[in-house]
Amino acid sequence: MVELRERPRTGWAAVAPVAAASFTLVLSEFIAVAVLPSLAADLHVSEGDAGLAVVLPGLVAAVAAPAAVLAANRTDRRLVLLALTGLLAVSNLLAGLAPSFTMLLVARALLGVAVGAFWTIGVAVAPRLVPAGRGTAATALVTAGISAATVVSLPAGHLVAQTWGWRWALLIVGALAVLITIWQVLALPSMRPDRALGWSALTSLFRSRRDRTGLLLGALLFFAHFGAYTFITPFLTDRSAFSSGSVTLLLLGFGVAGLAGNFGAGAAVTRNLPLTLAAAAVLLGGSVALLTAVTSLPALTVVLVLVWGASWGAVPLIVQTYMMGGTAAEGGLALFVSTTQLFLAAGSALGGQVVDRWGLSPDYLLFAIPAVAAAVVARLFLKTT
Repeated sequence: MVELRERPRTGWAAVAPVAAASFTLVLSEFIAVAVLPSLAADLHVSEGDAGLAVVLPGLVAAVAAPAAVLAANRTDRRLVLLALTGLLAVSNLLAGLAPSFTMLLVARALLGVAVGAFWTIGVAVAPRLVPAGRGTAATALVTAGISAATVVSLPAGHLVAQTWGWRWALLIVGALAVLITIWQVLALPSMRPDRALGWSALTSLFRSRRDRTGLLLGALLFFAHFGAYTFITPFLTDRSAFSSGSVTLLLLGFGVAGLAGNFGAGAAVTRNLPLTLAAAAVLLGGSVALLTAVTSLPALTVVLVLVWGASWGAVPLIVQTYMMGGTAAEGGLALFVSTTQLFLAAGSALGGQVVDRWGLSPDYLLFAIPAVAAAVVARLFLKTT
């Protein structure tokens, strides 16, 4: 048996395969959206039922995040990341080869385990791989995978599905995960866990005012964003009268702006985290609310969508950085992942009800409110927690 020893920091060459895993993880989540119609037709289920393939990973991730911290309590973080990236590969390959919808859901549940555990442990190890003082930049590189995958997942998945079929879209992502696993084997050092974390220690974080504030901010912002973003395509096509091709380009712009916002926040958050988060929350809520007033002005609509993308791209990095500053970084991130995944689902579900009953504009106005509330919380409480 090979003995695992703590090796020195290896710098950005070790951060890169973790960031690549982040990209592939989000790509795996969103590519199902791109192939949903052909997947449903091939497996003989309705598109509504097929939507479980999109929702299920998030629900499983909410449970997997704290469970991963407890299960991998004393395990070398290098081995944990290798196992998670390997699980990511297995889930995509199984989904691509699934003979039935039930097997596909099993594969997507495995993806949910990888999602929850990775956003808890993968993000937390990034600062350990670079010189002191560069931790936020390393975290920004890992979280940039969210925006980058958002940019390419829908168009790439659609292109592959149209050319070779939906199964190949998932199989290609699975093959990419295999390559990244090999890359991690070569690049990652051994990393012993910073501290053992039991169930009592994990639940004790709820007694910390600092951690409660971070969880509240994550809940408000994810609830606000996904309550509106889930319906961005019908909003742009029905309310703003953009063509299908224009919407595709605008969504690409949203993702690129999110990437810029992620790295911009990485530079600003070390100077003033409360102000950076408050600014991002105000821009998110303001852009969502103002979109309802400029539907007849395409240029302003484009500007507001890009502002929304940039502000949202900053949010996960800022709140995760804040949660990692507590007494138990991985524990705080575990609760953050669980909270945000649940409020992501709640926002989408409630948003659907609002849209069905009152329309798109009331939905956008309603979900701008929790974003503005998050800005108030950030300015009033972060400095004193």
